[in-house]
Amino acid sequence: MHAPENTLLSMISAYTSGASVLEFDVQLTKDNEVVISHDGTINRLTGETLGDIFIKDLTLNELRWGNYDFSETFNPNKVNGFQYYRTKKRCQIERLQDLLDQLPADIEKLIELKHDSSPTEEMRKTFVSLFASVIIQRGLQQQVVVYSKDKLSLRLLKQYIPGIRTAVFDWELSTADQLQLLIVEKADGLVTDLDSVLDNETTLTDFGKDLQKIYTDKNLSIGAIIYPFRKPGVVTKKEVATLHSLNFVWSVSTDSLIGTYANGQATEFSTWLYPQYNWLPLFSFEGAKVDRDWFAFGYAKSNKYCFISQQDGVHIELKKYNGFLPLPEDPDPVANRLKNLELRLMYAEKSWPFYSGGGVGVIKPIEGDFIATVDYEMINPMSQAQTLEMAVTNVDPAAHRDKPPVSFRDIDAFYDPHGCPPYVGVEHDENDGYRINWNLGSDYDNNQYGSPVGDGNTPKTGSLRLERRGDYFSAYYKNSVDAPYWICVGVVKNATLNNRIFLRCVAKRWLQEKEDDHTSYYEVEANTFSFKNLQITKPIK
Repeated sequence: MHAPENTLLSMISAYTSGASVLEFDVQLTKDNEVVISHDGTINRLTGETLGDIFIKDLTLNELRWGNYDFSETFNPNKVNGFQYYRTKKRCQIERLQDLLDQLPADIEKLIELKHDSSPTEEMRKTFVSLFASVIIQRGLQQQVVVYSKDKLSLRLLKQYIPGIRTAVFDWELSTADQLQLLIVEKADGLVTDLDSVLDNETTLTDFGKDLQKIYTDKNLSIGAIIYPFRKPGVVTKKEVATLHSLNFVWSVSTDSLIGTYANGQATEFSTWLYPQYNWLPLFSFEGAKVDRDWFAFGYAKSNKYCFISQQDGVHIELKKYNGFLPLPEDPDPVANRLKNLELRLMYAEKSWPFYSGGGVGVIKPIEGDFIATVDYEMINPMSQAQTLEMAVTNVDPAAHRDKPPVSFRDIDAFYDPHGCPPYVGVEHDENDGYRINWNLGSDYDNNQYGSPVGDGNTPKTGSLRLERRGDYFSAYYKNSVDAPYWICVGVVKNATLNNRIFLRCVAKRWLQEKEDDHTSYYEVEANTFSFKNLQITKPIK
């Protein structure tokens, strides 16, 4: 519900939100590549309308580079005009081996061999053998559970990988026939729907009791794999509590570990699906007094155009710029050389007067996994050459500054958006949209940015979310314009960040060349950015 389905985005964001199992589906292409897809066709996700387009009829190259965007129809909150990617960026289908190589090693994978890819005996043998080889090559035989509606595929898989854990399922069968299928196929578990197992959220049905007895009598290693066959595919708090107490339930699926949004109302799940405690309780920055036990203010550059204050929020005021600007091309070559030399010297010492910014840093280190959220607002809509960011870095913030700097000695790159690598952050970037940013190295020029998502031009208020689990990070946004509930904009693995890191909420503006003419520039515009309601939670171990 927060990222396009069956993508690295959806898998990693589920992981950082607290999942203990990752589930995905595999299909076979025309040129015998195993790819990640629930459907046998690409139409539902890509929005293609000119007849069914089958994965088995396309090569991997055609699927990945044939101008298909697998996020085209992604719109979980049903917002008119919402589009995930607004640029030429496309969400591409994933190869099985590529996905497995990027997923965390400390979480089990539940994989469905889709029956669309085994309509004939020959295709089934190709499909299953290729899948098995990928699993064996990576030594994942004990990390995966495989299920399929095609029982012949499971039988064949067990020939290739003896001892692999399998589960059967066929929702078109009666509950009695499902149990019979489990016994006859000597599977380790059964995939079935929640309402067949539980009645009124708390009581086992007769089918559930029979399944529990088979689990015990047969000493099954898996048991029940539960899916809520409803829209949205989520479970209630009572259902989770009941299922958690049942020894024969191996897993329960959910479309979200964070929550849902419907009829203008958000329902939060994370407090009980991934229990957290308030490491930094919700902090609104009330009044004008800075809580120096938690926070410090700082500046990215030393000039008169930025002022940071607190008054029911942390405010980064970027004043109207009336200083030096690069001169236009001069017909005199000597004058032109001097002009360019002056500008290059300014870049060398990073003292641009038109570059201003700063914000607030959390002075206490965050150890290990966390979820951080913050609300923001701005006086004017975001323009080019402006950004705001919540990020974490290895570097701790410098001493608090309650007044603007008077020299370069008073600035700190910690308060510079995209500064102090390595880092990972989430940002409302210019009027392009929302994106994840990161740096795996130590040089500013190594900064990397995800493609912008959503509407960055209209919103003047919004919220940012950053999750960490181990070395993996997920970035989200929401606003009242096109994302009333959390949308994941990017994920990354950054093993260069310490277990102990520091968080910042910062904003800046700068001078930027125009795309169509690098000798002219966008106006350096004034704006005021404010951060409120910062909260950091950590999982209860």
